[in-house]
Amino acid sequence: MEQEKVSALVEENMKTIFAYALSRVSHKEDAEDLAGDIILAILSSAHKIRDDNAFFGYIWAIAANTYKKYLYKKSRLHYEDLGEEAADEKDFVNDILQTEQFCALRRELALLSREYRECTVAYYFEGLSCAETASRLHISLEMVKYYLFKTRKILKEGISMEREFGTKSYQPAKFDFFIIFEGTANMEYQRLFARKLPGNVLVSTYHTPMTISQLAIELGVASVYLEDEIALLEQYGLLTALPGGRYQARLVIFTEEYMEEFFRMAEKSAVPKVGNILKDGMKKLPDLRKVQFIGAGLEDNLLLWDLLFEMICKGWELFQSRLEEGFRKSGIYQNGDICYGRTYELGKNHPYRTDSFAGYCGICPGYAASYANYGILPVQNRYTSYGETIADSLDNVLGGNTAALVPVISKEQREAIAAVLGEEIVSFASLFESLYDCALSVMRVHAPGSVEQIIGPVLAKVLLFHTVGMIGAFAVRSGALTIPEADCPLGGFLYQEA
Repeated sequence: MEQEKVSALVEENMKTIFAYALSRVSHKEDAEDLAGDIILAILSSAHKIRDDNAFFGYIWAIAANTYKKYLYKKSRLHYEDLGEEAADEKDFVNDILQTEQFCALRRELALLSREYRECTVAYYFEGLSCAETASRLHISLEMVKYYLFKTRKILKEGISMEREFGTKSYQPAKFDFFIIFEGTANMEYQRLFARKLPGNVLVSTYHTPMTISQLAIELGVASVYLEDEIALLEQYGLLTALPGGRYQARLVIFTEEYMEEFFRMAEKSAVPKVGNILKDGMKKLPDLRKVQFIGAGLEDNLLLWDLLFEMICKGWELFQSRLEEGFRKSGIYQNGDICYGRTYELGKNHPYRTDSFAGYCGICPGYAASYANYGILPVQNRYTSYGETIADSLDNVLGGNTAALVPVISKEQREAIAAVLGEEIVSFASLFESLYDCALSVMRVHAPGSVEQIIGPVLAKVLLFHTVGMIGAFAVRSGALTIPEADCPLGGFLYQEA
């Protein structure tokens, strides 16, 4: 007998099969299990039915036999609970096979998209008629019949398939979400990625659009739980719906492969450029000392280390002012925002790492710090390793002792220093332009075409975060700066806020 004809007959008699099961067990949940076993047994034996007229006699024979197996399985479990000897190996294997079949059915139901799943559950499991199902779901009777027909085919094909969940089902990808914005934070938005699932949806759909069913297999999560996450990601513009029920991430994701290629490409030209800028800056130190700020007497190498981040920041600001005029602001915040993801983590010993940096870091009333913890520096030379010591040093300086650990600069002196180093700041702006072009060319290879329009604005905002540590390392590689043997703070200075 043809499989489709058997499936149609089973559908027509679904309620009768469930009623048969319910008449033999006391709980609805047990009846659903038994009915499912009976249906699976009928579908898997369809090829044995040679005569259409024999169908009903055959299915009730299968139902009775399946019920006997069900009772045997239940009794065997009962005896096992009492510590009795287990059933013989043959019956045990048969029971396992029956269980696996039913598990396969449940697995396929979990992978169904919403329309198919809701129709199937309402009709087969809750016992509603097609008309009642249509009324509940607010769709036409014809659509209900279509969904049920398609579901039978999907389930039949799926049950016979060997499905393998993706690696993210047991080993979620690392994903960090970042947003740059102005104004009051949207905390729901900020906390969206405190969970692993949203980030892994975006990582999974970054290069290849996927349907909800495909995502369910990749992530090992039932479709019913994915639907809400996907709706939220769509609402915030981080996921785009495509034809055919597919979805694709709509944000730039920085991967380890991108970062390493960017570093390799940047090294070719940026190392000598950084060296030349700093060698020119070294020649300006006599003029800088004429500004007479506290700490101006520090040894040349130490003083240039302390002012390096100031040149980087001023150059970055100049670069951004030239570039960002052409970018349109968009996002959930009034003044626009930049969102991006990251799936890598630079190791603690990576030479281009920067543990932290800040153009403004409050120290005490009226004074702040500008610093960068360059990864190329040993821990004992990093600015934040001397946090309390530097604050104490400032107290001494304000008390009349000029022996400061780092430069202490007034507002006017800071402006004068920027004027002396004006050419070097312009050179750093040019360096960022070349680094931006390099990053853009590399990202266009690593990112999907779907995010082409947002790569530029994202890189324009994020490039500084990826290059501060790298520039510090290039300064050493070029020979322009050296790492001192003495334990002393490098990479920052204190300045008067007003």
